[in-house]
Amino acid sequence: MKKQIMTFLSKVKNNVIFTLVIMIVSLIIGQLPDLPSSIGFGGFIPILSPIFIAIVTLIIYLISRIFTKKLNWIVIIIGGIYNMHEALDWYLYYKNYK
Repeated sequence: MKKQIMTFLSKVKNNVIFTLVIMIVSLIIGQLPDLPSSIGFGGFIPILSPIFIAIVTLIIYLISRIFTKKLNWIVIIIGGIYNMHEALDWYLYYKNYK
């Protein structure tokens, strides 16, 4: 069982799909609050930030695959947590902003 889980986690396709799903969820969460009109071009931050974080996460993941083949999925998990943190931080700040 443990070997099957590690095999599943070590596949590049599964990690890329996970990163893309987290990116889409972060985009959705970042667009939920009503932004004030005074924010201007700062409203693009929740659109661009999850995409940028996902790209950087995938680049770091693919570079780490060059050096080692084990436990690379940890990079994807950390990137996903950071991406969700940024989206939730944006959402909670502007949800309570008055």
